[in-house]
Amino acid sequence: MFDFPIFEMPTIGLRMLMAINAIIHVFVSHGGAVGGSVVLALAAWWTNKKGDLAGYETVYRLLMVFFIISTSVGALTGIGMWIHANIISPNAIGGLIRVFFWKWFIEWIVFNFEVILLLFWFMTWKPKAATAEGRASSVRFGAYYAVSSWITMLIITAILGFMLTPNFDGQPWIDPEVYPGTVNYNNALFNPTWFPGLMMRTFSSIAFAGALAILWTWLITSFSKDEEIRATKERMIKFFATIMMVTVPVAAAFGYYYLLQIPEAARAMIPTAMMTRAFADKMDLMYMIISGIGGAVVVTTIIAYFSPKRFPYIAATLMVAAFMLFWGFEERTREFIRKPYLIYNYMYANGIRVTDVPYLNKVGILKHAIFVDEKDKVINEDKSNLVEVGHTIARIECRACHTENGINGLKFLTKGWSEEAIRNRINNLPGGGTPYMAPFVGTEAEKDALAAYIASLNKRGEIK
Repeated sequence: MFDFPIFEMPTIGLRMLMAINAIIHVFVSHGGAVGGSVVLALAAWWTNKKGDLAGYETVYRLLMVFFIISTSVGALTGIGMWIHANIISPNAIGGLIRVFFWKWFIEWIVFNFEVILLLFWFMTWKPKAATAEGRASSVRFGAYYAVSSWITMLIITAILGFMLTPNFDGQPWIDPEVYPGTVNYNNALFNPTWFPGLMMRTFSSIAFAGALAILWTWLITSFSKDEEIRATKERMIKFFATIMMVTVPVAAAFGYYYLLQIPEAARAMIPTAMMTRAFADKMDLMYMIISGIGGAVVVTTIIAYFSPKRFPYIAATLMVAAFMLFWGFEERTREFIRKPYLIYNYMYANGIRVTDVPYLNKVGILKHAIFVDEKDKVINEDKSNLVEVGHTIARIECRACHTENGINGLKFLTKGWSEEAIRNRINNLPGGGTPYMAPFVGTEAEKDALAAYIASLNKRGEIK
């Protein structure tokens, strides 16, 4: 049940560690890989069809930028996602792999093809650019790369959607280790938020890549010494803006459809997810942020389309910044509204399965913490090690969201609280206006130990 070593990240905490990695990866994978593959393939096709060799060369220079970022930052953060997910919540990854093993295996194979196609496309671009037949062949490879990149998104989005909405047409996903019966893998794959989430991500990724292409086109053409390359700025910016004019409204429509598929309890936590608990009631501020991000994208896209020749660098930067804010808020919100679950209605954020709660409340969680020293698992008769045992419990149940003294630190959150008040709060979780917190799981003695440990954080001479 707790069959893995406990990993901790002081100061920034586990969720911030994952958030930093995940958001950077989303920037690169969505804007650089999935969206970028489509935008660059379309640009290569368009310039080749028009016989615009200077524009075709500009696309190659854009591909160089996307290639370097995707194969370096994208690859490293992709590996980081797996490492962090496995050490932060191995139980959740294990549960997902049991359901999506072959789907995930297919995604891995397709991803390898994606990388190979990207390498081949970039490395053979120059030799093939000399002839019409070579350019046509290169365009086809760009299309293959775009399709393979999108397929990886198709599968990963299904898994992300499943974590939020594991039910489909009233049929729950059944864990073969807990319930008898057959797992309906198709219902697990085609969950309610999969299709709208996929479409929202697809079109917003293409729009994001269009914004990145506009920014880099501005830079490449403005500082190029080749007059023919400099002359491509206007038509290339207008082409990328045309893509955005189509994809931005479509992405917004599917985003609204996606919102409607989210469970009501999860949807109710969106203000807290976006604004944090301190500003959750500031709805006007939340709408202002949403309007500001959306307005910045719409206005800069319109300017780029109708006035590409005089499109300023500051507008291109604002366009990209707006998309980065959108993806940052989207990822934070999507992850937060699942709380208190990692897999909705199945596993809590700390890796404890809902179905195991009654059993663990009887026998305690420490009994199954096999990687913990015995002296930190069993409370002495004189309770001399109560704080140390409580520390162990906190490492198991609280570390997913809290640190001791850092971000969301237990010391700061309970400053001025008595041990009795902390004990009452533990006993009443997730009440008190915190529906995103998991209930405490364990015996009454373990509650006492956790309360003693948390209270000790604000006392001298105890564990800090």
